[in-house]
Amino acid sequence: MTEKRIPCEIVAINEGKTWNNIVVERKASKKRLFFGKTKKDMEINVGDEAYLVVDAMQSELSETPLRVTLYNKDGTKVDWTVIQPSQFNVL
Repeated sequence: MTEKRIPCEIVAINEGKTWNNIVVERKASKKRLFFGKTKKDMEINVGDEAYLVVDAMQSELSETPLRVTLYNKDGTKVDWTVIQPSQFNVL
């Protein structure tokens, strides 16, 4: 199965003590998504192109949670988060 890549751009990086926090903006909708545990040694900068891959998680809830994984333009996994579909409208 081919994965769907959703283009985005890195719009903010906030340095924490242990991790960096990254905010990305989806190109099509301009909606933003926060990733809170990015390794400090990652070579990623504001303005960099990136992409998201979304996977539906197994759940008994009425709204199935989504696992959203952030990759840099070279395909290296940067971070992941879990959201509800209504937060980001990715499907």
